[in-house]
Amino acid sequence: MEIETAHGLTTGLLDAGEALEADWASLRDRVDLVTVVDPVAECWQSLRRAGFAIKPAWVTWISPVDESDEAFLDRLSVSERRNVRAALRAVAGHGYEMKVTHPLDAPSFDAFLDVYERQISTMRYGIPFARLQREEILEQGADYFLVQVFEGSTLVGCCVCWKRDDVSTVQIRFGTTAPDSRRNRLVRAMYLRVFQAARELGFRNISLGTDPALYGHIAKPGLFGFKSRLGFTPIPARLFGSADDPDEASRVLRLGTLSEPSVLLSYQLPDGGAEAITAETALRLDVLTGDPDTDLNPYRADFLADIGIRQIR
Repeated sequence: MEIETAHGLTTGLLDAGEALEADWASLRDRVDLVTVVDPVAECWQSLRRAGFAIKPAWVTWISPVDESDEAFLDRLSVSERRNVRAALRAVAGHGYEMKVTHPLDAPSFDAFLDVYERQISTMRYGIPFARLQREEILEQGADYFLVQVFEGSTLVGCCVCWKRDDVSTVQIRFGTTAPDSRRNRLVRAMYLRVFQAARELGFRNISLGTDPALYGHIAKPGLFGFKSRLGFTPIPARLFGSADDPDEASRVLRLGTLSEPSVLLSYQLPDGGAEAITAETALRLDVLTGDPDTDLNPYRADFLADIGIRQIR
């Protein structure tokens, strides 16, 4: 077994044979989770019986643009529709100015980075992906636009949007708000403006970014609920061209580094097995927790084939 640690999370990398013979009690003292990278289909059922979830490494969240804002809102629950409309009223009432900047330029992107890095610094395991990719993004500036929100001359919110002509999708690569900007309301208003811009540019879909399929480390469980309530559906990122990582079989052994609870998206495979994973393969959600009475309602979504609790002792 190879052990790697990234941002506090310790993972044991096994092959399928090792995974099926592992002594979990001894491994629990050494690693947070164990993973088999790109397991062959013939091993999927055996790994599932051993407590592994067959899952994408990353998921990309997708929504149709819809023909109008009202059509988009009609797809949401009554409560989320109310939240979006309240966000629009709050932004208008506070006097924020919303602006679309196209193409992306260095001064605008660096202004975004100032706000973004302040937000990342508050996260326990925050990774400044946008800073790490600054040069690459600036080189492709014509393929990007920004939705910016100003309070006077001060930038208080921004979405960095990538125009994916290959899949007719505007992908929200990054989004951020200033800490005192009524974050959730401002985010909803910015996203609605991205929908409007994508519609005006003739794109069919919006992507709300790419996350690890395990929520509880870099991305938190609340992010899963927020994106699903906004009408987005996750698909394996490798099938969308957002990531090259192969599928995995993973088993979480402890929650010391992960949040309590954490949530894990995986494939809902038929008992008889499956030959291949496609964009139509059903997904399930496991809430990873020490509490068997954890409320599942915050994590329910129409796109899930099943949801359950996986107790981590």
